[in-house]
Amino acid sequence: MNKAQPAAADLIVRTHSKPLRVLVVEDEALVSLFLTEVLQDLGHQIAGCAVSLRGALRLAAATPADIALVDIGLAGEGDGIDVASELRARHNLPALLMTGASQAALEGRAARARPIGYLMKPYTELDVERALAAAAVHLLCRF
Repeated sequence: MNKAQPAAADLIVRTHSKPLRVLVVEDEALVSLFLTEVLQDLGHQIAGCAVSLRGALRLAAATPADIALVDIGLAGEGDGIDVASELRARHNLPALLMTGASQAALEGRAARARPIGYLMKPYTELDVERALAAAAVHLLCRF
């Protein structure tokens, strides 16, 4: 009997064990709460939660993080693409961009922020887990 081989993403999820320190940048309170609960359930640490560009930069300067989860559709000064660009430029902090836009819509300006991936809305706990596992592999490969 042939057993189906696990998908590569599932192998990454199972083999990645180091918790990440995650900065969450999301202006919708319920989404931010969901993300922090999911991240903690997965064993990751919350470096902080911000709702704006200024808040994200302040937290990144004060608290070490491995990755930022950044919603593209932030309200107020600067959107999530601006946040991701500034976090990378000022703190060498890579971002995983969260969006409801199609992949084609992300080409161009979003790509210039050099995100290490995208988390497409609506997402589940498993989607978050897989995206972070893939991001962790990316982080390991950059050193």
